[in-house]
Amino acid sequence: MNRLLQRYLVAVESSEVSGFEHLDMLMLRDKLAEQNQQLTARERTLLVAADRRLFEQASMFDAALSQITSLAYERSQRNPPPSHWWWYLDVMAGVPKTVQRAARRISPAASLELAR
Repeated sequence: MNRLLQRYLVAVESSEVSGFEHLDMLMLRDKLAEQNQQLTARERTLLVAADRRLFEQASMFDAALSQITSLAYERSQRNPPPSHWWWYLDVMAGVPKTVQRAARRISPAASLELAR
């Protein structure tokens, strides 16, 4: 299995770590986005499941990240494309629960569009 994906899977499940480790997780996700075409079908399935967990726990991850940085600041420094929805956990955390439940049936990137 892809080593970056393995690290990302562990990071998404490790909710009780520091904001620094969560920031590293977001950077790992960037690298996985670059490697998406090289991932196997099984790896992509695992990635989607991990992404869903990250999306569903957006407010928890955002709270931990806010202890060390603001995602708005990180976006201003990194200038991620909108398709890199993981840099918008703060925005997603503010989405009403009813919209979040409906968004579980669609991609996190589409959910971000709903939040705007």
